[in-house]
Amino acid sequence: MRRLGRAALAALLVVAVAPTPARASTYDIFGLSARDVAMGNAMTAAATGYAAVYYNPAALTATSQQQIGLGLTLTLPEVYVDRGSADSDRPTVLPPSHFGLALGWMKPVPGVFAGKLALGVGLYLPGDRLVRVQGVDPQRPQFYLYQNLQDKLLIHAAAAVEVTEWLSIGAGVEILADLGGSVALDMNILSGEFEQRNLSVTLDPTAAPIAGIHIRPAEGVAIGLSYRGESALSFHLPIRVSDGEALSLAVDVEQTVLWTPHQLSLGASWTLTDPALTLALDATLAFWSGAPDPSPRLSVDVEGYLLEAFGLAGALDLSTHTAPIAVGFTDTVTARVGAEWQATPWLTLRGGYFYRPTPAPRQTGVTAYLDNDAHVLSLGAGFDFLSPLKEAPTAVRLDLAAQLTLLPRRTALRADAKDPVGDLSHGGHLWTFVMSLSHAY
Repeated sequence: MRRLGRAALAALLVVAVAPTPARASTYDIFGLSARDVAMGNAMTAAATGYAAVYYNPAALTATSQQQIGLGLTLTLPEVYVDRGSADSDRPTVLPPSHFGLALGWMKPVPGVFAGKLALGVGLYLPGDRLVRVQGVDPQRPQFYLYQNLQDKLLIHAAAAVEVTEWLSIGAGVEILADLGGSVALDMNILSGEFEQRNLSVTLDPTAAPIAGIHIRPAEGVAIGLSYRGESALSFHLPIRVSDGEALSLAVDVEQTVLWTPHQLSLGASWTLTDPALTLALDATLAFWSGAPDPSPRLSVDVEGYLLEAFGLAGALDLSTHTAPIAVGFTDTVTARVGAEWQATPWLTLRGGYFYRPTPAPRQTGVTAYLDNDAHVLSLGAGFDFLSPLKEAPTAVRLDLAAQLTLLPRRTALRADAKDPVGDLSHGGHLWTFVMSLSHAY
């Protein structure tokens, strides 16, 4: 049985080194570039440049210059969970700080399509790792939206067509990848060595659609409508360790993570010339009622004629493959407002606010997926320079933004006195800082 213990350890090590609950994405919660964050992400009608690949692909035609950009994002959570049960065996899991890098490019297509067709690409790279998925027990108190949402590689690609002077349409994709494969280890119990080791891991790309309409009914007025499809990463890795027919250990791990709901956004913007002011309003309907059970599912099956000889067949099997937990989330509408004022030819000031109601019910049942209503305030500034790289003047812009997410205190009283979690009160705030450098030419 010592050999079986070694085999089990080897199998669990394979699970440990594989990518390991995250929901939504950093763009959904905080925003993309510094300009967007500073204006409360009210960008469905007001997006410009490469940021349109996420907010509204049709707005790629809003600028006639090619643009490249680089952005850095830092998020610092300061949240808390006060527990009614001090000796609970379900410890709290708090979200860590995050750092990420965003790259973007957009280009109006020249030639016969000049002024009619534009392309854009966006890439978000987490600072620590490309993808990290935590398999956290659903009874451990955890902040559903903030736990690991930035540990997610994001790729966006889109194209837009100007149908008329007042109408553009656009479409694109958000690309993720499903992780799968298998591990097979053939072991010789007598020698304590693996005779064969086969490992197969696959990444199968999956794409969620993004589409938009950008309408310009009058000078300085824009209306935008966009749709972002549901996306998720499915993780499935079966592991088998065996010594012929004498003894075998099968471990199966699967989970659905990095889930983002279907979203519909409607926005409007007004741009004035005197003063040089842009106002933007947005509303986003997010279909959180479709949220799947994010908890990891694990099964362990031990069999072979050695166990049968001792009458232990089936005695060591374990499984969490019960009926999926109904998280009970509800659809939400997020209202946003943003403003941008060009104070001087080289200085632009921005501000924004949005209110995002929580989709999560009070956690009084078997789960502890915590979330709060969010009041989000933001400020920012843009600085324009002339590029030294070309003879003709071209614009280089440095944008800075700071965002404060306030989570008012929320209390959940657990009905069962023997509940291992106990009563909960949770809240706090998060700071987000974004710096973007872009070049239009």
